[in-house]
Amino acid sequence: IADFVRKSRRQLAERRGEVPYHHHTSRRLYLRMSLNERLQHGSLVISFVLLVITGFALRYPDAWWVAWVRNISPLMFEIRGIVHRSAAVVMVLVSLYHLYYIFAVPRGKQLIRDLLPVWQDARDAYGIMRYNLGLSPEKPLLGRFSYIEKAEYWALLWGTIVMSITGVILWFDNTFLNLLTKLWWDVARTVHYYEAWLATLAIVVWHFYFVIFNPDSYPINLAFWKGTMTEEEMAEEHPLELKEIHAREAAEKRADRD
Repeated sequence: IADFVRKSRRQLAERRGEVPYHHHTSRRLYLRMSLNERLQHGSLVISFVLLVITGFALRYPDAWWVAWVRNISPLMFEIRGIVHRSAAVVMVLVSLYHLYYIFAVPRGKQLIRDLLPVWQDARDAYGIMRYNLGLSPEKPLLGRFSYIEKAEYWALLWGTIVMSITGVILWFDNTFLNLLTKLWWDVARTVHYYEAWLATLAIVVWHFYFVIFNPDSYPINLAFWKGTMTEEEMAEEHPLELKEIHAREAAEKRADRD
C-alpha cells in the first residue's frame, strides 16, 4: 500500500508539473529474460494456475465458480483430478529442468548467483520502507534482482518442494497410509492445503501487484513475454544493473580502441 501511494503521488506530481519528469528518450531494450527463461516461466505459470483452480475446486466443491463446471458432466470431477495431477507433474519437471539450468548452464549459474540473499537486501528493504513512508528522500538503488524478487524466488523454491512432497503423499494415499499412518497423512494434507493458500496469496497479493498493479508497471510488465525492458524501466527498477551494463560497455569500447 505504501509503495502504491508513493508511486502514485510521484506520477501525479509529474503530470501536474510540480516535479521534473525524468523521461529516458532512448529506445534501447535490455535483455531481462532469455527465451529459455521465458519458457520456464510460462510453463510454471500455466501449471500453477491449473493447480490452484483444480485444487481449490476439490476443497470447495459447492463454491459458485466450481458448481457450474461440476454440473456440466458427472465426469468433471474425475477430469479435475487428472488435470491437477498432470499440472503437478509439469511443475515438477520444470523445477527439475530449472535445477539443471542453474547448475549446468552459464547464464543459469549467473542467475542463481545474482539471486543469493546478501545483507544489502535487508538494508534495501529498510531503505524502501523509509522512502515509501516519506521518512527519506532517497530511494535505494537496486541491482539485477531486488530483495522483493529474491524473496519471491526462494519462497517459490521452498513452496514447490513442500507441495511436491505432500502432493505425492496424497496422490499415493494407500501406500503412504501404510508407511506414515493416518496421523501423518492428515498432517501432509493439512500442510498441502495451507501451503496452497500461502502460495496463491503470495502470487495474487505480492507478485501480481509488482508486475501488474504497480503504477510503474501498469497495465503489465511485459518482460515475461518479450524478454526485454526499456531504458526507463531499467533506470526505475534496476538502476545499479543499468549502471554496470553501461560501465562494462564503456570498458569494452576503450579496450577496442586500445
